[in-house]
Amino acid sequence: MNPPTKAPPNPHGAATGTAAGALPREEVDLKSKTASLEMELAHKNFLLQRGFEKFIETAEKLQDSQRRLQLRVDELTREVEEKNRDLERARSYLSSIFASLPIGVLVTDLEGRITRVNQEGEALFQANGDALLGTHINTLLGEVLLPSRDGDDLAVTPMTNGDDPVNFRRVDGEVLRLTFSTNIMRGEDKEPLGFIFNVQDVTLLKKLEEHAERQNRFTAMGEMAANIAHEIRNPLGSIELFASLLKKGLEGDEERAQMVHHISSSVASMNHIISNLLAYTKPRPVSRQRVDLHALLREIAELFTFMANQNQVNVTVSLNAPRAVVMGDKEQLKQVFNNLVVNAVQSMPEGGDLTISTRTVSIADPRELARFSLEDSGLAARNGFAEVTVQDSGSGIPKEIQKKIFDPFFTTKARGTGLGLAIVHQIILSHHATIDVDSRIDQGTKIIMMYPCVKE
Repeated sequence: MNPPTKAPPNPHGAATGTAAGALPREEVDLKSKTASLEMELAHKNFLLQRGFEKFIETAEKLQDSQRRLQLRVDELTREVEEKNRDLERARSYLSSIFASLPIGVLVTDLEGRITRVNQEGEALFQANGDALLGTHINTLLGEVLLPSRDGDDLAVTPMTNGDDPVNFRRVDGEVLRLTFSTNIMRGEDKEPLGFIFNVQDVTLLKKLEEHAERQNRFTAMGEMAANIAHEIRNPLGSIELFASLLKKGLEGDEERAQMVHHISSSVASMNHIISNLLAYTKPRPVSRQRVDLHALLREIAELFTFMANQNQVNVTVSLNAPRAVVMGDKEQLKQVFNNLVVNAVQSMPEGGDLTISTRTVSIADPRELARFSLEDSGLAARNGFAEVTVQDSGSGIPKEIQKKIFDPFFTTKARGTGLGLAIVHQIILSHHATIDVDSRIDQGTKIIMMYPCVKE
């Protein structure tokens, strides 16, 4: 047998074999790695636990912040809602003020197109606000209240007409006298946004002013005319007396007698004028009795039928008032209608249409009732007014002289005395009635009278 071979010596001085009770190297490494992993896992678990706790803490803080934020949002929402309600109340309040203003208000853009109208404006122009939207202010009124802008020039100033009212004819035919004041509407940056036109109906005010002015003139002229008439009438009587005596001494001398006749005719004509003048300055007392205007107007129409036919005038009588009984003097009222019908026929030398009409009108406006006497105002407020119109299709009366037609001695006729319509006006006033004129050139004239009614 060969002897056992010895293992070569380990250069590191370690035995290559496994000592009794010792673990293999691989197992030791495995356990070391396992321990290391367990420690790393435990550390990570610790970090994860701390991170989760931080997350919970942060989440709770976030949730608390969210609650506080939601409370603040709710508070701000309530404040905004309250401010919106305040704003809506303010808008509603301003809209109510705008709608209930006693004057008409038209709002336009910079070009002059209407963008808004209040209730009084709708009533004045007899149109719904929506129908007026987009209409140019100049087109609506037929007057240049807003001049055309030159390019981009915004410094345009609208025209005002406080001293010279605009005549506006409504769809119902009534003519209103309107005054305007204007303001430029600006935004927060002071840039022009449009124009505000304040419209005021001064129809009644102008009528009252004209009435007062006319009455003042009439009083002064009446006193002067009465004195002159008396002074003239005395020498006229002497002229007439001596002319009569002279005429008796000229029997058989036709040529000279004719000259004396011309003197007597001229004296008679002058005496007639003086009589009319005295009738104007010292009108007869009104015999106040019940007068049926319808019966009186039918009588007038029948009386002037022949004259109308001779002048190719077609007469239409349209008596629509259910009540037309007034307190007055029948003969004086007949004189009024006679004068008006004659003037109407004479204004249509080539023929035309003459319409006599009535209707019942109710008046509640105290300013309008002020044109009548207090007694008759209360009476008419209960029984209404009889409106009588005499309308012709003649040449019309120029605007500049319409205010003068009731003035004494004013006439457009070649041989007129200018007292006819002055006496008509005086009789109308003595009956506590009113008279107005609506006339347009080449379209005719309408005389409108308003009489307080009584129960039939």
